[in-house]
Amino acid sequence: MSINRKTRTVAALGSGTAALAMLTGLAAGARADELQLNQQLLNTRIDQLAAVGQNAGPAGGAILSADQNPVAGAPVTAGSFPRSILIPGTDTSLRVYGQITQILDYYLTGGNPNQSPQSTTVGITGQLESIPLPNTIARARSNGIFQQSPRESRIGFETRTPTPFGEARTVMEWDWAGSTTFAPGGAGALGTTDSLVPRLRYGYGTLGGFLAGQATSNFSDPDANAETLDFGGNAGEPGKGRQPQIRYTMPAYWGTSLSFSAETPETQIATGNGLEFSDAGVVPTATTTCTVTTIGVATTCTTSLLTSGVTPLNPAKASAPDFTAAWYWPQQWGHLDFSALLRPGLDMTDGKYFSKQFVGYGGHFGMDIKPGWFGWVKDDFILHFVGGEGIGTYLNASTNFSLATNYGAPGMYGSFGGPTTAAAAAQIRATTTQELGAEIGYQHWWLDNLRSNISGGWESHNGVPIKLVGAAQAASLNKEFFTGHANVIWNPVSFVDVGIEYFWGQRTVLNNQTATVNTLISAFKFRF
Repeated sequence: MSINRKTRTVAALGSGTAALAMLTGLAAGARADELQLNQQLLNTRIDQLAAVGQNAGPAGGAILSADQNPVAGAPVTAGSFPRSILIPGTDTSLRVYGQITQILDYYLTGGNPNQSPQSTTVGITGQLESIPLPNTIARARSNGIFQQSPRESRIGFETRTPTPFGEARTVMEWDWAGSTTFAPGGAGALGTTDSLVPRLRYGYGTLGGFLAGQATSNFSDPDANAETLDFGGNAGEPGKGRQPQIRYTMPAYWGTSLSFSAETPETQIATGNGLEFSDAGVVPTATTTCTVTTIGVATTCTTSLLTSGVTPLNPAKASAPDFTAAWYWPQQWGHLDFSALLRPGLDMTDGKYFSKQFVGYGGHFGMDIKPGWFGWVKDDFILHFVGGEGIGTYLNASTNFSLATNYGAPGMYGSFGGPTTAAAAAQIRATTTQELGAEIGYQHWWLDNLRSNISGGWESHNGVPIKLVGAAQAASLNKEFFTGHANVIWNPVSFVDVGIEYFWGQRTVLNNQTATVNTLISAFKFRF
C-alpha cells in the first residue's frame, strides 16, 4: 500500500513524541517525592566517594597499601531471585547460566553436503528454505549426510537491582552460532577445529516496565512455540526471534498485561534477480567477461565489481521503526496472546528516478492449554496463527520478503548492463505481498523425566506475480512450507536432556516445484 512519505514520517514521529510526553508527565507526578529522596541518597554517595583514600582503620590505616575493601572475604549470600548470589557490597543479585549443547544431524534426504560454516538449523530459517529441487545435481547429492556441532551452546548473565522506580534488570546471553561464510568459512574450516564464532542472543536492560536492547520481539509468543530439538523449529511461528527495540509493559485488567514496542526495521524485497534486504552488507565479487573476436587476435576482457548484492544498487530502505502491541493473559491452564504489527517504513528507491513507500501490517494469535485430562497435569497443547501484508520475516522464515518488484530483472532498469534512462525506470513496478502461517503441537509427559512432543507448521506466501519477478526467480523464491517434528526427551538428571527427533519438511517455490527433507536429530544438553 503506497503512502505519502512526509505524512507517514510526521505521523510516526508525532505519535512517538506524544506517547513519550504522556509517560514522562505521569512518571513525574508520581515520582516527585522519590526523586527528592534519590537526590539525598546521591549526595550521600558523593560524600562517600570523596572520602576514598582517607579510610583509616582501627590501626590508623594499612601500611604500603590502598584502603582495604571492607567486604573482602565476606561470605557470599543468596540473591533476590532463584540461583543468584548477592554481589558483596552492593544491592545487585547476579546469576550465571547456560548450557552445553551437542547436536547430531543425519539427513536421510534433502541435505547439503558442503555447508560452510556447518549448521545444525534444519527446519525454518535453516536447510528447509533451500532444499535442493528435483532433477538437479544438488538433489542427487543430498542423501546420507551426517554432521554434528556444539554451536547451540550458550552462556548468559542476569542481574537484578532494587530501585525506587522498580526492579532494574540486565540480561546478556551468547551462543556460538555466529559463524558465516567468511568467519570462519573458507576451505577446510573443520580441518583442525571448527573455530565457532560467538553471537549475541540477548542484550537488554529493564527498569520497571521499560525495556531497551535486544530481546524477543513483542510480536512473537515463545510460550506457544512447540518444543523441538531442531534449532529452527516449525514453519508458521511468529518472528522475529530477537530484535533490538524499546518496549513498555503495563498491567491491565484481569491479571493481563499490555506492551508496546518500537523495533528495528528491515525492508526485504524480492527483485527480478534475487532477494535484497535493507541491512545487506557490501560483498565484493569480481566478474570477468572475455570476448574472442578473431582467432589469433588478442582477447578483450573486462572486469566488473559487484558490491551491493544481486543488483548493482540495493533499492531497499527502512525509514521508520516497526511498531507492535501485545496483550498477554496468563492463567493456570495456560495463556492467551494477541499481538499486532505496523510497518510504516517499507521504502524502495534508486535515489534518482523513483521512490516508492509502502506500509505493512499484520496480526498474531497464540495460546497454550493444559487440559489436565487423565491426571496428566503437565500435558500441553500449543497453537499459533499469523497473517498480514508486507510483514516479511515477522512470519518466521529468513527468506520471507515484504515487497516484490521487477527491478533488476534481466534487461530491465536496475539490472547489470540494463537500461539506465528515466523512461526505463518508469516501467518499474512493486507491490506488497501477503503471508499466512499456523502451528499446532502437543506435549505429553510419560514420566516426570520423560516427555514427547509432536507438532506441525505451515506458512504460505501469496500475491507474488511470476510476471513481475520473472521466470528465473519463480524457480527459487519460496512460496510455501510444511514442517513436522516428533521427538522423545529424557532427563537422566534434572539439568540434562537427552533426546532424539524425526523432522520432515516440504518446500514449494513459485513455479510449484516441490522438494522434501527427512532428518534424524539427536541432542545432548547440559544446563547450569
